[in-house]
Amino acid sequence: EKLLSMIEAWGRQDVDAVMTFLHEDVEWNNSGGFSPVIKGKAAMREALEAMASKIAESRWRLFDYTEVGDRLWMEGADEFILTDGKRVAIPYMGILDYEDGLIRYWREYYNGYLHTSQGKTGIVAAEAEVMLDRPAITGARA
Repeated sequence: EKLLSMIEAWGRQDVDAVMTFLHEDVEWNNSGGFSPVIKGKAAMREALEAMASKIAESRWRLFDYTEVGDRLWMEGADEFILTDGKRVAIPYMGILDYEDGLIRYWREYYNGYLHTSQGKTGIVAAEAEVMLDRPAITGARA
């Protein structure tokens, strides 16, 4: 399964491996509405490298997903330990549209307030914390 392999690669913060799953003209809306869509593989690499430089540990939990044709819907939670020691956890929903077997459009929907507030305090909000203990396909707590 391509999605699970990509999640494993990101868990290792292997940007080169993640890039192999992406279409040359990928469009990634991962901003929670705070910033413009990232367009193109070069811009995606730059964004992922910037993220990886701030993350000491990444645990991408995938709770469930379904596919219809070239579209995949997923529910999960991202949890990060940042290089400054702060912890951030954000429940999300995402949609991947594939073209030629590669991710062409990637849209994620999450509460941007959780992202910004936790990034400042390093304290995971109770409403996010409770989601982390759900049974997960990937990234389950040890």
